[in-house]
Parts: sequence; structure tokens; C-alpha cells
Amino acid sequence: MTSSETPIRSVIVGTAGHIEHGKSAIVKALTGTDPDRLVEERERGMTIDLGFARYQHDSGALVGIIDVPGHERFIKNMVAGATSIDVVMLVVAADDGVMPQTREHLEILELLGVERGLIVVNKIDLVDQDLLDLAVEDIRDFVAGTFLDGAPLVRVSATGGVGIDDLRGTLDTLVAEVPMRSDAGPFRLPVQRVFSAKGHGTVVTGVPVSGAVAAGDVLDVVGTGHEVRVRGIQAYGDARDSGRAGHSTALNVTGVSKDEIRRGDVVATRGLYRRRRRVLASYTHTDASAVLRNNHPVRLHVGTAEVLGRAVVLDGDGVEPGGRAYIQLRLDEPVVSAAGDRYILRHAASLRVLGGGRVLAAGDGRLKRFKQRVLGEAQRREGAQGDPLAQARVVLELTGRRGVDTASLAQETATPEAELERALASLVESGAVVRPTPHQWLDVGALEEVADEIDEVLADEHARNPLLEWLDIKDLRSRVDAVESVLRVALEQDRRFELSSGGRVRRAGYEATLNSDQAAGRERILSALRAGGTNPPEVDGALTGLSAADTAALVATMSQAGDIVRVGTQVYHGEVMQELRATVLEHGRERGGEIHIPTLRDALGTTRKYLIPLLEWCDAQGITVRRGDKRVLRGVS
Repeated sequence: MTSSETPIRSVIVGTAGHIEHGKSAIVKALTGTDPDRLVEERERGMTIDLGFARYQHDSGALVGIIDVPGHERFIKNMVAGATSIDVVMLVVAADDGVMPQTREHLEILELLGVERGLIVVNKIDLVDQDLLDLAVEDIRDFVAGTFLDGAPLVRVSATGGVGIDDLRGTLDTLVAEVPMRSDAGPFRLPVQRVFSAKGHGTVVTGVPVSGAVAAGDVLDVVGTGHEVRVRGIQAYGDARDSGRAGHSTALNVTGVSKDEIRRGDVVATRGLYRRRRRVLASYTHTDASAVLRNNHPVRLHVGTAEVLGRAVVLDGDGVEPGGRAYIQLRLDEPVVSAAGDRYILRHAASLRVLGGGRVLAAGDGRLKRFKQRVLGEAQRREGAQGDPLAQARVVLELTGRRGVDTASLAQETATPEAELERALASLVESGAVVRPTPHQWLDVGALEEVADEIDEVLADEHARNPLLEWLDIKDLRSRVDAVESVLRVALEQDRRFELSSGGRVRRAGYEATLNSDQAAGRERILSALRAGGTNPPEVDGALTGLSAADTAALVATMSQAGDIVRVGTQVYHGEVMQELRATVLEHGRERGGEIHIPTLRDALGTTRKYLIPLLEWCDAQGITVRRGDKRVLRGVS
């Protein structure tokens, strides 16, 4: 902020109340600005869309005021503005008293979580004292049990200027009590208005719900494929170096025309937000006239967006008036929302307010009703509201042994990747979270599940085949449900396992023990293979004196120990293969690296039947390599 700028207090004051109760007149009396900017609004004497004005707090700081329409036909515009309100002025005309939109606006404010406000009884010059006292008493009864129960009440005549100073003093006190909003976290601005300014181009306005933005920043128009660069920033009529959460902000942007962006879009830090058609949410039903039935057609209001869809009740057949439930909103169009966002549901046809709640998560899949896993997820997500690290833990627990990559976790928690990595580092250090790869995160409980499954497979294998001391890890992969990186970490970190060269694993300390018959069979195999050299005999039960199953297990154990070597379908003595290696190397060196197959066959005393597989084994071992129709020692140019 430059020294010439008036400081801004990150607080938004909003009006609420029935049509023609004087909301706009009160804003004009406080600020000198008529918030009805549209020609139609001035001609008809009613607010249609959101109006904005800047108010100077007694500290000298600027505060934003949003004036919302009171007519029932423009409730969607009222909700778009109410999502940003920190302090509300509920306006009630003394001559009318509490009216339908007074009730509906207060209901909406409660659902959106507004906690501070005052009551403004306007038009006191139109009634006598007795009627005024009755109106005040009725209003007090009306707000009983709501966040405005016991709130300050100021009597004014906006057109006559009566009570405006008292209103200003009361408002200043309330504004001073609002905690300053942090500008930490990613930038997100739900778009309230878009227009084109001569000589500047496209301008988008709204109240950022988080983060900060500066000139030169590049942002996403989420889900549209457009990126915009911020050319300039204004707040409350002044040019600013930055915009931040809680400031009514106008961004002059390049990259889109005014026809390519609209109210309901979201301008935000790149890569962190997505538009989704499915929203998991907590819900409170406030409509006293009917039950919210499963699959009820609704209008969702979240941020500044309004979208049609259906409310699927996950834990019941309906929600009674005053009841709570978990729901999934299945929408006709995708919207941008983040965990913790407040929302309103209205009936799709009649437009009456049904209820509202908080967004728990956005996704693409359909959640199944009455499933404990789904309801448990909703409960855990609700418990993690407001804490990105806790949200990350929930996501990790829910994704289990698949783990989550950093980019996906950043989107789930709406937290920049660098900030998220710093937060998760403490959990890695404590052992609560594992990092299998630089971009993958895993809950330690999921890692333990994978390790337990590995142990079960090895125990089963050792019991089923006690002669098999080691199991190839490639065989383990097909029997354990885990991605390669998670399987590797489980094998390396769990002390229940031992790894050996060649990609093998066994339970720690396990050794195959041969009985006397098996030991005798082992000696017969070694003796016969030693004698057979490069023309080995078949190794079967006739040779070993054992069953076919025990013979196969004994061959596998001896192969893993290196006593024998498998080459194709044949088995060779380990010493024979060492001699073969030496013979091939000597043969090639004597001929400048070239292998002369007939001569080598004679030197090995074997036949073509055995020689070809043996040479292929030499290729696999890196001793030789094929060059066209010839074979040479590897490394010979």
C-alpha cells in the first residue's frame, strides 16, 4: 500500500430486509453514495442487483458496504452478496414491521454463518411512539434465538437524517470487534460483477474469500480454460498495490473479454481449484413447510454461483424441518467450491429457501446412500473443517494405500503445494505420514496394512512350501494390492522382512530346513548335474526319489541359493555355469571378441540343443551381445 492510500479494514457490512424498507437510503445516509447504480433501479425505486459503497470507520479506515435487493425475485442476488458479509444491518420499516423477506433474509444470514449485526428500525417518522414501541417489541420477538438476539437496535429516519449519528456509532463499534481477516492461503475471488472500462479492458469485482493478489499475478478463471494477468487493482475507488481477503476489490485483467467471464465464476490462484458437479455437504433443513425428500430438485447458491441440481440424502429418506443430514449435491453444471464454504439451497421451482450448510468436499463420483464408509468420510471431513493439515490427514486416511500426490492433496485442501509440504514435514518426522516418493504421501496406517498383507503372503508361502526360502518380489507384486512405490517402502522399512540381491524377500530369519530324504535328493541333483556338465539330465522325481511337488520346491530352493542355475527348461550345476562363463570369455578374447559357435560348441562338449539357450543366457548376463547374425563379447566395438 502506498502512503497516499487510505487504510482499509477487511470487514464487509451488508444490508438485509424487506423491499422498500429503506436499505439503500440508509447506505446513502451513511456514505453519501447511492448504491442503486442501475438506471432501472433508480427509475423503479427498488434495488435489483448488488450495490456497493465505501464507508469510513471512525478509525479513518475504509469499510465496504454491500446493499442487497429485498424483493423475493432477486433473492439470488441477495445471496451472492450475503456470502461476504461480516456485519449485517437488518433493516425493518417501523410502519410495516417484520415482513416475508425480513424472515427469509435472516434465515439466509443464519445459514451463511453471519455472527454479528444490528437492527435498524427505519421510517420512525411515519408512526407514533406507541406503534414504534410495538414494532420494536415485535422485532425483538422475531430475532429471539438467532444471532441477532440481544443485538443493538437503532431507530432512524434515513430520509430525515434522524438517528444516523447513533447508527454510525453503533456500526463503528461492531466493525471494530470483527477480527482482522488473514490474507494467508491461496487467492480466491467469487466474481460478483464484470464490465469493460474504457481504456482499461475487462474488470472483475468481488470480495476475495482468501489470500491476496498483486499487479502482475497470473490467475485461473477456474474451469474455463482461461488465465488472466492482473494489470491493476482498485478497492473503494482507489488504486491499490494489492487486493486481499475481506476487501471489496476490482481487478483490471487481461486474457479474457467481459463476455468470457460472468458472475458465479471464480478467479483464483492457478492449479488449486476445480469445477465439480458433485458436492458432499452437511445440511440443515430450515423449511418448516415440508420435508426435504431424497433426490429433491434444488437451486444451489455457493459463492456467487447459482446452479440447478438435486439433493441426494445420504443417511435417510428425507430431512425433517430442523433436521440435519449429510447430502450429495448432483448438479447440472459444475461449480467451484472448497471445504468450509457456506451454501444455501432453494427449491428449484418455488424458489423458497430450503436450508443450507457447509461444503465438505467436491468430487466427480456418485456417493452411495446408507454406506457407513461414506457417512464416516463425511463425519471426518466435517471434523477437519478450517484446518488444512487436518483435512490433509483425512484425505490420506480415506485414500488408503493408493496414497495421494502433492498436486491432488493441494487441490483437496486448497493449500499451495509448498505450504502443504512444510506442514506435512512434521507428520513425516513423527512417523504419522510416509513419503514413498518426492510427490507422494501415504498415511502410516495404510503402509502398515500393506506390510501386514506382505507378511500374510510370505507366511502362507513358507507354510505351503517350506523348502522355498525366498520369494521373488515380482511374484509378491501380483498378490499384494499396492503400487510399486508403496510396496517398496513397506519391504524396506518393516523389520519383519529381509531383502536379498536379485529382488527376493523372505520373513526375517526364515531358513528352509531339509529332512533326510530331501537332503539326499539335493545331493543326487548336485552329483548328476556336476557329471552332466553342459549336457545335464532332467531333474525329476526319478532322480531325486521325491514327489514331483517336493522335487520342484527343492529345485527352487537350490536355485535361489545359487547351487544350481535355470536356463530355459534346463537346470545346470552352479559350478558348471561359472566354468561356462570362463570358457566363453576365453573363446571370445582369442578371436577378437567374436564368438564362433561351432568351435565354442565343441569346446563346451555340448550340442546345439543346449548351446542356443546357453548363449541366450550369456546375453542376459551381459557376457555377450548379438550383432546382426553374429554374437560378440559385450564391450567389443
